[in-house]
Order: sequence, then C-alpha cells, then structure tokens
Amino acid sequence: MSKGKWCLILSALIYGIAPMLAKLAYRGGVNGITLTFLRAFLMLPVLAAIMAAKGQSFSLSKKEFANIAALGIIGGALSTIALYLAYDYTATGLATTLHFIYPLIIVIASAMIYREKIAGAKLAAVMLVTVGIFLFVDISNAANILGVVMAVLSGVFYSFYVIYMDHSGLDGMDYMKLTFYMMIIMSFGTLVFGAATDSITISSMTGTGWIFSVIISFLVTIGAIPLFQAGVRYEGAATAGIISALEPVTTIILGAWILNEAMSVAQYFGGAMMIFGIVLTEKYG
Repeated sequence: MSKGKWCLILSALIYGIAPMLAKLAYRGGVNGITLTFLRAFLMLPVLAAIMAAKGQSFSLSKKEFANIAALGIIGGALSTIALYLAYDYTATGLATTLHFIYPLIIVIASAMIYREKIAGAKLAAVMLVTVGIFLFVDISNAANILGVVMAVLSGVFYSFYVIYMDHSGLDGMDYMKLTFYMMIIMSFGTLVFGAATDSITISSMTGTGWIFSVIISFLVTIGAIPLFQAGVRYEGAATAGIISALEPVTTIILGAWILNEAMSVAQYFGGAMMIFGIVLTEKYG
C-alpha cells in the first residue's frame, strides 16, 4: 500500500475516534461549537514550536494567505459549523449521512470541473461507499428541511476543502505550516460565530471537559489534519474522499465495542460495502 493511502487511513481512524472522545468532553460542559474552537486553538503553540524547531519560515505570500483563508473559512469553519447546525435541526444520523456525500461530490466535481479521468473501479468504489453510508448510519428519525440543507452544505463545503487543497498548490506547503495558519483562521471564524450566537461554553467547562478537549485537539490537529493533507498530496482529491469513509465506520464500530451501542444488520452490510469500496480503491484506484 502506498504512503499516501496509509496517511489517509490513519487520518480517517483518528477522525473516527474523535466523536467518541467528544461524547466524554460534552459531559464536561463542552458543546460542538466550543469544541470546534478549542480543537483549532489549543494546539497553536505546539504547531508554532514544531515549525520553529524545523526552522520553518512563518512568512506567507499574498497568494498563499488568500488560499489558506479560503480553505480555513469555507472548508474548515463553515463546514463544521454547518454540520453542528444540522445536528440541532435534524437527526444526527441523517445529518452525518448527508455530510458524507462529499466523496461522491469530489469525484463528480473532479471529472466535470478539472476533466480528470475517473477509472471505472474508482467510480464503482465511490458508489459503494455512498450507498454504504446510507445503510450504515441510522436515518430513521424525521428530518427538518433546514437541518437537511445544513447537512448537505457541510458536505459541499468539505468537498471544497479537499478539492481546493488538491488544486490550489497548498498540498505542496509544509504540513505543519499549513495546519498552523488554517487553525488560526478556523479558530477565529468559529469564535466569531460562537460569540454572535452565544454558543461558547468555556466558562462552564469542568476539568473533564478540558482534558478531553486537549486530547481531541492534539489527535486531530497534530495527527489527523497533517496526515490528510499528505494523503491529498500523494493520492489526489478523489481517492482521499473515498478512503475518508473509514471515519464513520471507525466511529460506529468503536461505539459498539466500547460503549455497547447496538449495530443493526443494515449497518453491518453498509459497513462491508464501504470497506469493499475502499479496498477497491486500494487495488485499482
């Protein structure tokens, strides 16, 4: 297996662990918007220290700043905020399902906008992953139209994140430097939104909330995000989108294993389809 695909798999596994840790953080007075802000903000000193130790320049050209701003605001802050807003208006399972249409959006957009040739095996893989997502996540609860719109938008915004990173040249930047500036923009955007909606709960957080927020920030910001950036550099947007489907598989399997959450027959079948699609990408993508 290639280096890029290993990076994407490890990134998806870390992202898949994060929601289980988030449940523990929520018990400590954290909500989704606060956790998004802290996830981006808490590791900024660590990222700066890593860059300094590597002798990495902190300077940015005007073009690099504009590209990172677009990536951080649209693909980072807006994608996450839209998903958390969707959770407020519709079933979490449905919102998650609609968000994970982004692998299909990435493949279609890459073919239509950038004229990329999509191999038959890769197209079959993304269809398996998409159908598997709908089987894998519980969508039995009623939907609110605003929640559906927000969930779809979150997937569209995240598709932009993956495609733009692949085609803007940012995937060639040092991973820690790119992550550092993205987290600055994402934390600022989330803080502004949280202050405007009075949804920042830092004052009511307990020690448990802080501990798990720090753990999530470290795993995602120092691990998952740079690994994903490396995967996009080596494998491209379409493959990155498909392999990212390991994230919900990891989340639900860990929930069943550690938190004793039940899994239905449809979820087992959907998970198998998604894994088969990812294997197909590895062999022929």
